[in-house]
Amino acid sequence: MTAQRKTSHKILVKQSVVYRSFLVLPLLAGAALACGHASAAPAVPATAKAADTRVDTDSIISTINASERTRPFPVGEKLAYFVNIKDGDQVRSPFRVAFAVTGMGVSPVAAGDIHGTGHHHILIDMPMPADIKAPIPFDKADEYQHQHYKHFGNGETETLLDLPAGKHTLRLLFADHNHVPYYISSKEITVVVLDKTH
Repeated sequence: MTAQRKTSHKILVKQSVVYRSFLVLPLLAGAALACGHASAAPAVPATAKAADTRVDTDSIISTINASERTRPFPVGEKLAYFVNIKDGDQVRSPFRVAFAVTGMGVSPVAAGDIHGTGHHHILIDMPMPADIKAPIPFDKADEYQHQHYKHFGNGETETLLDLPAGKHTLRLLFADHNHVPYYISSKEITVVVLDKTH
């Protein structure tokens, strides 16, 4: 076992002991109250109290910057999905859309080519791109009536969409740092954007 793994194991064991003691004390106190023995709180040795209040800051604070912390997601099923909206939802613009991906890591475009990572795009009223080697296009900066491509190159996992009233199809498409799709996508959903005046 390497020195780094031994240190990580020690930190996990320390955290496990601290978390267990934080979980057990309230449970014991609750059991005492339920039994009518509120005054008979469990006796905890002074050394245990001191151990519970210490926090191992080395395991919490990291000196590594965000780009260095970006890691590929462990191998698994690769799927993009909407978190807070579903097919048939009625919404008013602007509305919040949260999204996620499994089987891949999310990283900003600025991080460059990191294997197993990419960023999200939302296709609005558009089919899947036919050219599998072409980057996902960009909308004009001031486009409102005919929005089709939303890029989240900073690694965002939620946004506010401001769409005109009517039915719209939405699909997530995950792509690499050059906006070339991995063809990891969500199912297409339809949302109805209600008129802002109602």
